[in-house]
Amino acid sequence: MLTFESLPAREGVPALPARASDLPGPGTRKSSLAGFLTALTLATGLALAACQPATEAPSDQAGADIDQYLAIDWYDGTVEEAFAEAERSARPLFLYWGAVWCPPCNLMKSTLFQQPEFIARTRDFVAVYLDGDTQRAQVWGEKHDAVGYPTLIVFDSTGRQMTRLPSTLTPESFMAALDDASYGLAPVTELVQVALRGERALDGAEYRRLAYHSWYEDRRTLAPEKYLALFDQLAGQTPDDDPALTRRVQALRLSEAIGAGATAPDSGHYAEMLSLLAAEEHDLDNLMMFSDGISGAFAALAPDPAQREELRGALTGAIEAVLANPTGSKSAPIFSLGLLLELERIDDADAAPSPDLLERILAAAGQADAAAETQQERQSLIFYAYSLLRDAGELERARALLEKELEISEEPYYFMSPLASLSFDAGDVEGGLRWMERYFREARGPATRFQHGANYVRALTEWAPENADAIIGVSEEVLAEMHGQPDALANRNLRSFGWLVDALESWRDQHHAGLSLAALDSGIAAICAEHAENESVGACTAMQQRLGNSTPGM
Repeated sequence: MLTFESLPAREGVPALPARASDLPGPGTRKSSLAGFLTALTLATGLALAACQPATEAPSDQAGADIDQYLAIDWYDGTVEEAFAEAERSARPLFLYWGAVWCPPCNLMKSTLFQQPEFIARTRDFVAVYLDGDTQRAQVWGEKHDAVGYPTLIVFDSTGRQMTRLPSTLTPESFMAALDDASYGLAPVTELVQVALRGERALDGAEYRRLAYHSWYEDRRTLAPEKYLALFDQLAGQTPDDDPALTRRVQALRLSEAIGAGATAPDSGHYAEMLSLLAAEEHDLDNLMMFSDGISGAFAALAPDPAQREELRGALTGAIEAVLANPTGSKSAPIFSLGLLLELERIDDADAAPSPDLLERILAAAGQADAAAETQQERQSLIFYAYSLLRDAGELERARALLEKELEISEEPYYFMSPLASLSFDAGDVEGGLRWMERYFREARGPATRFQHGANYVRALTEWAPENADAIIGVSEEVLAEMHGQPDALANRNLRSFGWLVDALESWRDQHHAGLSLAALDSGIAAICAEHAENESVGACTAMQQRLGNSTPGM
């Protein structure tokens, strides 16, 4: 299902990612890996040592990307120097963490980052643009728990993390949250405890800070199992003079209650959902909190047929209201129609869209293609339009849209993973693997290449398990590229390393029992040795041991 953000969907990134046993077996190979590849491009919000010089040398494409936003006074120096400047000038620091290929990053760059009000407001901050492929970027990402692209963090002048802001907010809400972030409020880590204990009422700015915090990109402030308790507390204090804020808290509370597995019908939640959907104004960001969870909402809130129809009508009305008033957003029709498609499939997940909805979907995809003018707009809108077409079953139109974009995009490699997914769905294994090879070989930037390389190996192990030479050979290439990287064992890179090892271990156990992977041992040993002082070296040596019976080469 089309989703609104590139983020790690309510789950942290463990030091060692999911085991190979979690990967699909041969019997489900086509649908499972194709789904993984589609999810990968959406959730590649997978977003790192110290022995290297403290500089962040931008890659060529990252430098060119920054040039597009020179109206924003991005700090010209290292991240360390930026924090020092914030302290010297007594200004807060605004950190943008993203990647040049990332659709939601590019959506922000083509909307919020172009707003004169936002550009002017950033001058009150030390604004830092950190591309995930710059040197040591993953180290900084790990230090500040920035994993998914984009991540937006505000620090005070002393370097304390004050809040994180969702990239999905409307420009108006984002500006209000940014204004609050620059005031002398307590950080979110303190405010959340005040709210949970109920020891005093929150003032308006404190309340907004918690309501607009990017909870699902923050793995440290509050344990996920406590989210619902927090949102319940906030719902009991909603301000009378800010209906938009009230709607946001309602949506947070309801989406969390449903996502937490509230399977028993709850009349209070049902009434609250109807109240949210009956509002005079509707926020797409709030509705998208239920994306890929509408069926869960119906199961939890409306088991009675009459209730289901009432809820279906209310939700349809809210979505149609957004479509009728898109506020100039070129992406709003795509996301809204995706919700309508999900709503049509409440009773049959595989149902074809109705003729009327299909006509609207095709028109929206065509309009996105025609209206996307800049590289940033196209990198986001074309991917979202592809996702909507694919969800609607229009696979050939989805393929044609992506193939056209290969000739236009400055980051075409990003679109090769969904092209591989389409090929695998069609039973064209060789074509899918060719796309995955290009996805790896044409990628740019060390963290991106490592991620793409690990996923190419995974595709080979799933779709061509008999080709041991290619699997081991590509694995050696990926490890060789990791060698010498100062952040090879940090953040997203460590996760990609885990993906690689998981895929190889599963492949050997399922298809080549007893096969020696000693050819990879020296490459992994060299990486572990380079980072002997890094706290993640234990994960490195553990992965080395998993691939063979050899003694870790430290």
